[in-house]
Formats: sequence, C-alpha cells, structure tokens
Amino acid sequence: MKEKYKELVEKRNEAEKKLTKLLSNFRGVRHEDAAGEAADLKIKIQQAYINNLKEEIASFEK
Repeated sequence: MKEKYKELVEKRNEAEKKLTKLLSNFRGVRHEDAAGEAADLKIKIQQAYINNLKEEIASFEK
C-alpha cells in the first residue's frame, strides 16, 4: 500500500512538472491554428491526468 502511495505521489510530481513546462511554452490558441489547439489539448489531458492521480492519492489517505 505504501509503495503504491509513494508511486502515485511521484507520478503526480512528475506530471505537475511536465504541466508547468507545457504552460510556460503555451501562447494561447489562435483562430484556426492546429498547433495551438494541439498544445491546448496536451495541457487539458495533463490536467486531467493530474486530477485522476490526486483522486487516487486521496483514496489512499482515507
């Protein structure tokens, strides 16, 4: 159990670092710009991944 918890915390920390890097390079979505839309999608996916990890971590803390 503790190993799984530590693994989830490490994954969350790495995911948050990756999200910070994605956000630092993100300049917004221009109208009909495929590259901007792709970057926005990557950010949303990363945020969802972090939220899922946080939910799993919270379930271990109960």
